[in-house]
Amino acid sequence: MSSARRPQSDPDLESVLRENAALKRDMEWLSRQLYGRVMPGSFAASNVPGDGSFPDDGSGDAPGSMNGTLHEPAAPYHVSAPTTVPPDLPAEEVTIELPPDQSKGLSVVAYEPAEAIAARPAVTRRTIRRALYASNDGSGMAKAAPAPGLFPDPSGGPGMFDASFVAYVAFLRVEGMKFRTISELLKMESGLAVSESALCGLVQAAAETITPLCTDMIVRAIPDWRNLRRMFEGAKAGGDWFAEEFLRKIHALEELEKHARFRADRFGGSPEDLYRERRAARTESSRIVASFFEQCRETLPVQNPQSPLAETIRYALEHEGALAEFLHDPRIELFCPTPETPVADPFAALAVCAEECRTHGISFRAWLEDTLVRLKQPNPPPFESLFPR
Repeated sequence: MSSARRPQSDPDLESVLRENAALKRDMEWLSRQLYGRVMPGSFAASNVPGDGSFPDDGSGDAPGSMNGTLHEPAAPYHVSAPTTVPPDLPAEEVTIELPPDQSKGLSVVAYEPAEAIAARPAVTRRTIRRALYASNDGSGMAKAAPAPGLFPDPSGGPGMFDASFVAYVAFLRVEGMKFRTISELLKMESGLAVSESALCGLVQAAAETITPLCTDMIVRAIPDWRNLRRMFEGAKAGGDWFAEEFLRKIHALEELEKHARFRADRFGGSPEDLYRERRAARTESSRIVASFFEQCRETLPVQNPQSPLAETIRYALEHEGALAEFLHDPRIELFCPTPETPVADPFAALAVCAEECRTHGISFRAWLEDTLVRLKQPNPPPFESLFPR
């Protein structure tokens, strides 16, 4: 199946540009909600093809907009027709097992069966056998192989859809193809009949699965010392003790800011008092910041380029100007206030992730499939390990 086939009914260039501008406005809106302004060096989404709002394609399920923000209808999608799988659909079998280094001392005692519609890349009926293990010492069940990323059929049928199929449909939709066109394409190329509303439900499920990851990615993309501290803490937790030196400097900056506020409160606590004390304290802060970035430049060349510490240092150097902005403006907090539960629009989340994948030169479809599978595990990995790279 070729994902490059684009029917003439797809949105034209003018429509895509309008959608791009809408997504950029939404990203700027999020930045203002988080920090009160559009931060310098913040996530650039001006090239995203589609704002995730999924303009109405005639299915009656398209979300709209309200007050300049994207939203989804609260009611579930109405699925007009059940999914029909042709009897001659190609079949494949796959067994999911633990890697050898994780299955030492264990024996396979059973296989958990599942069946799903997949797209790898052709549409197939995929039979999945997930290995279940018991300890060789007879202590009972011990481990199970990773769970396959499966999504229930929105049409209410007993079948399941593999993450590869969901990622394929989401990829086509983010590229601008309408659900009606995707439905016709699947019917023509494989005989699989999936209604527009069922496809919309699958993409909705993918968007909701990916939204927490995207929200975390958006927040981290806006340069802030709090985010930088979290990234260094993650590197340290992964065993890289070089991160401790950077954390000490960030802690020193934080203590200087606290002391400035303490002194301002003693003098009355007015904004003018705070700004005066910050100017005085930030003379010392500027020396710490200069030392911090000098250490970044010295440390990066001797690090494994793929390590979390190297990635964090690159992030710091890429946003050096924005991170140092607080030194020149006493109104700016060292740690910008962040809402407790920042929420990204689900459909915009897919478009944001697609743009990040393009920025890093990787396949959005392949990344989305792998990420959906990993997010559906009982204990998913940390979000930062899933960011497109």
